[in-house]
Amino acid sequence: MRLSAVLPRLFLTALLAGSVAAEASGEGPILRMLVPRTRDGIAPDQLAHIQAAVKAYEKRRGAPAKDEAPYTYAFFPQAGILGQDLFLNNFTDLDPKKSTFQDWDCSEYTYDGHTGHDSLIRTFREQEIGVPVFAARDGMVVDTHDGEPDMNTVWDEKNKANYVIIDHGDGYYGWYFHFKAGSVAVSPGQTVTAGTQIGLTGSSGISNWPHLHFETRKGDAWVEPSTGPCHPGESLWDEQPPVDRDLYVDDFSLTPGEIPLPEDDSFLFDDAKRTSTFVQGYQVVTVRVDLRNLPANSRISMRVLNPKGQEARRVFVGVGDGSFYSLADLIVPIGVYLSPSGTWRAQVTIDDNLLLDAPFQVVATARQVKNRPPRKVALRLSPLPVGGGEVVSCQVQTSLVAEDPDYDTVRYRYEWRVNNRLVRTVTSAALTDLLASGLTKPRDKVNCKVTPSDGKASGPAASAQITLAP
Repeated sequence: MRLSAVLPRLFLTALLAGSVAAEASGEGPILRMLVPRTRDGIAPDQLAHIQAAVKAYEKRRGAPAKDEAPYTYAFFPQAGILGQDLFLNNFTDLDPKKSTFQDWDCSEYTYDGHTGHDSLIRTFREQEIGVPVFAARDGMVVDTHDGEPDMNTVWDEKNKANYVIIDHGDGYYGWYFHFKAGSVAVSPGQTVTAGTQIGLTGSSGISNWPHLHFETRKGDAWVEPSTGPCHPGESLWDEQPPVDRDLYVDDFSLTPGEIPLPEDDSFLFDDAKRTSTFVQGYQVVTVRVDLRNLPANSRISMRVLNPKGQEARRVFVGVGDGSFYSLADLIVPIGVYLSPSGTWRAQVTIDDNLLLDAPFQVVATARQVKNRPPRKVALRLSPLPVGGGEVVSCQVQTSLVAEDPDYDTVRYRYEWRVNNRLVRTVTSAALTDLLASGLTKPRDKVNCKVTPSDGKASGPAASAQITLAP
C-alpha cells in the first residue's frame, strides 16, 4: 500500500430552472460534487514490526503444513454485499512500472503500488454502528494492534493502523487493516475458524475512508487472489467476488436546509439530519446522492415534482472534464415552494436514464412530522462449505434507497440460533452477517432473525431457517 496524493474535490455551479422567479434570478445554490480517490498505506515502522513478527512466528512454527485441498476463500471477509453497501474500489496493482497501474481485469480499479483489496463502507455513520470483519479461513492469529484513532481522512505516514495478521495455512497469510479502535477481537496465538468476527471496519492508520484493506500474502510477497484477462491462472476464490462497474445509487437522503461542509471530507461523517417530511411553504431541501461508477461527461438532472406530477424545480449539472469517477457524492441544496400538501417526488436522471425516484411528504404543520420505522426486509440463508465445516451467511434483501421511509441509515440486529440455542447476536450497519464455522454440525437447524432499526424505532423482524445437509 503506497502513499499517494489525493485527488481534489470538484465544485460545480448548478443551473436552475423552475417557477420561483426570485430564486431563479440569482446565481442559485452551489452544488458540491465530491470525487475523492481512496488510497491507503502502512506506516513504515509498523510494516517493519509486522514483518519481524511474522518471521519470529515462522521460526517458532517451522515449515507450514501442506494443505491437500486448494487454497481458496469461500467468502469475502467483510459484512455487507459487494456492489451494494460494500464497494470494492481498489485491487492490487499488477503493472510493475512506476506511475502506471492496472488491476487483474485490465482496468484501473487500483493505484500505483497497491497490494490488496479495498472494500469501502459508505460513511462514518455506518462505522459508528459497526460493520464486522471476519477471518477468511481457519487459521492462527500471528499479530494484532489496536487502540489507534479510527476516523482518519488525511494521510500521514506516522499514522498507525489497527490490524490483524492471520496464518491461514499452506504458507498463506491474511492481512486485515484499518479496524475501528477497540474492536480487535482476537489475540496472537489464538486459533480462529472461518467466519469468526475479528474486528470492525474503520479508518485507522494511513486511510482516508472507512474500509477494509484485505491482503493475501505468501511468504514475503503479496498475492492477487482474483483472476482475469490481466492475471490468468487459478482464482483463490470459490466464487470470485463480482465487480460491479455499472452506475448505481449507493445511498440517498433529504435534509431540511443546507448541509455545512467545513472540511473537504466532512461528507464522510454524514451527520446531517435525514427526513422525508417537510412542512408546507418555501423550503431549502438538500438532496444528497452517493453515486458509484459515474461515467465520463455525464449529464445530471435533479427534479422536484409536486403531487400532480408537475415539475416544481430542476437542477442541471454537467460533468464535462472527461473523467470517470468510481466515487461521486452530490450534495445539492434546492430552494422550492412546497405546496400543496401530499406526496412529492425527488428524481435524479443521468444521461436521460431515470436513476432515482424518491417520494417525500409535505404536511401542513410541524406536528405532523413523525419518524417512521424501517420497512420489513427479506432474508436469504446460504451455507458456505469451508474445510471440514460450514459458514452460514444471512443476507438482508432490501433497497439501498427505500429501506427506511425517512431515508435514515438503518442498523440490523442479527440473532443466530442453532437448534433453537442462541449462539450469536450483533447489531450491524451491514446487509450480511456470518455464523462462523465450528458452531454448527450436519443436520443442525440454523435460524437467523433480523430486526431493522433507525436508532429510534424498530421495523418488523424477519426470520429465515435452514437445515444443514447431512
